[in-house]
Amino acid sequence: MPVQDKKRAKLIDVARLAGVSPGTVSNALHNTRFVEPETRQRIEQAIQALNYTPNIRARQLRTGKTNTIALLSSLPLSIASGASKLGFMMEVALTAAIMALEKQHALILVPPGKNPLDTVTFDAAILLEPAENDPQLLALEQAGIPCVTIGRTPGTTTPVPWVDLHSATTADLLLTHLAAEGASQCALFVGNIRRTSTLETEATYRLWCEGRQTPVIYYLDEEQGETAGYQATRQLLQDNPEVDGVLILVDTFASGAIRAFHETATEIPQRMRLVTRYDGIRARESQPPLTALNLHLDEVARQAITLLFDVLAGHQVLSSAGQRPELIIRASTRT
Repeated sequence: MPVQDKKRAKLIDVARLAGVSPGTVSNALHNTRFVEPETRQRIEQAIQALNYTPNIRARQLRTGKTNTIALLSSLPLSIASGASKLGFMMEVALTAAIMALEKQHALILVPPGKNPLDTVTFDAAILLEPAENDPQLLALEQAGIPCVTIGRTPGTTTPVPWVDLHSATTADLLLTHLAAEGASQCALFVGNIRRTSTLETEATYRLWCEGRQTPVIYYLDEEQGETAGYQATRQLLQDNPEVDGVLILVDTFASGAIRAFHETATEIPQRMRLVTRYDGIRARESQPPLTALNLHLDEVARQAITLLFDVLAGHQVLSSAGQRPELIIRASTRT
């Protein structure tokens, strides 16, 4: 007689074998409620014994959930596109997608510049570097969609849960390095949008300048991307010829600055030393390569996903510590 295919195991079969309720199995699978470690182990053993595979499509139809997480950015396309190819965002996306899939969720990448709620459906979101009064955060809140952010939301006493990017530490590392490499007068290029990274970097820079120099700060239009960095650099060389070091917070601005320094035959690092925050494609492939920081975005993404699923499970969470950045010294500051 031909061997009949085994009937596909159902969640209730797993519950019977593990000696628990179907609801407990569901809680263990989706981390919606706490399940005792011993109980979770019995459930996992039953899943293996029955070769159980959750019917995701059936669950979606039953609950109305898409099992989808959106990765969003408040930065404009002028910052995120070009040579970097969404570099910062993509580094976060890779680790986040792997971890989300382990929890039976898909990750979708929503390009900057769009209101995601107008085009796609998702159950939760991770937002990169929110701005003050960020419209995407407001839209998510009004829609009742849980969200965590990478970088704290500025201008609020009750921000949504966030993963710390250590912006003050980042600025201090870069400024200390510029001084150690011989820069006597340092300028700061930051974006014109109020983000925690911008605010903490400026505050750290102003504190660093005390007793050293008068602050030289240029606020660049994010919408102009590389062009903003280029124009600010030409203005810097004209108005502040004594400056011999620049902390350029955004790598897109740094690309424009490099072009301006080359056009004016300003030697790097002999005459001008440059540093930027994110060690992405722009920093590595610049000529000369830029001193930057390893922000450990894989760990940042891991913590963001963990934090988000804690939120989805109804836990009261505030923030995660992220990981301290590490300086990567390149030819833009050291011959």
